[in-house]
Amino acid sequence: MFVLVSFGVTNRCVLKCPHCYRDASNISKDHLSYEDCTHIIDEISSIGTRLLIFSGGEPLLRNDIYRLVGYASSRGLTCAIATSGLLVDENVVKNLVESGLRYVAISLDSTRPDVHDSFRGVRGLWERAINAIKMFIDHGVTVQVNFTLCKVNKDDVLNMVDLCEKLNVDHLHIFHIVPTGRASVFYEDLKLDMGEVLEICLRAVEHGLGRVNVKPTCVPQFWPFLKLRRPDIYDKISRGRALGCIAARSYIYVSPRGEVYPCPYLPYTIGDLKTMSLKDVLKNDIVVKLSQRELRGSCSSCSFKDICGGCRARAYFYRGDVLEEDPECTICSLASYSN
Repeated sequence: MFVLVSFGVTNRCVLKCPHCYRDASNISKDHLSYEDCTHIIDEISSIGTRLLIFSGGEPLLRNDIYRLVGYASSRGLTCAIATSGLLVDENVVKNLVESGLRYVAISLDSTRPDVHDSFRGVRGLWERAINAIKMFIDHGVTVQVNFTLCKVNKDDVLNMVDLCEKLNVDHLHIFHIVPTGRASVFYEDLKLDMGEVLEICLRAVEHGLGRVNVKPTCVPQFWPFLKLRRPDIYDKISRGRALGCIAARSYIYVSPRGEVYPCPYLPYTIGDLKTMSLKDVLKNDIVVKLSQRELRGSCSSCSFKDICGGCRARAYFYRGDVLEEDPECTICSLASYSN
């Protein structure tokens, strides 16, 4: 079951983030009509999805975003929105909550305002994001902070855990940059080696235990790494979770054009909801293979395949094949030590 679907309802955005997977801009015309969006929401509801994330671009740039959240809520979907916080004020929060919003993900890439604002290209954005977090929490919305881990903020991760606790944020997702969209241009300038990413994520998870739910994202290798290094923590936090790469396993992405992808970072189209039903899209051979982890290369024989599976987007970027091995993986050499 695809319990989680992300729907990019617009490609418009005023930010200039170097790691943007959509290469979004304020001049983009990628934008489905309200009627097309409600049709897609009906399709998403029809497959038993539990959580629908409205993403972008910046979804708050849509004038009908409250109607869309309200419609999705009426179809039984739990609604979330992913935003930079730039356009959030009390009226926006109030309208979203009244429309049925339950969760919000707000991007925050440093505890230092200058670093965050410079990274995303808008002065004053850090303060707007912090204020947005506080307003959503005050209105009873569960907040998740999205932190994009890279060279400019790698020493700020534990501080971010502490800031999240101070703000009463429930969840902190630490994203490893994926080379797609605009990020493919700046990837080598921003990325960290996988070994360093895993060590930083482990320290963050340890630091947040009992205080903030820290989850490495787009780092499927973290789960075998954690199992080997801290089996006690692995046993505690892995229960009930879909581990490893969830692309086309429990998660799919719908673009601002209605195209369906295994995940937002994997530019491999598996169907188009303007001409196909979502149930038919999910019969795609790649979806079947990914759901069963029928992989190639070192990922196919790795003893950690069930809890990792490698990043399918990185496999596609480096190898041109969704099912190939993830060449950034540092876990394969440890596979013989499992159990």
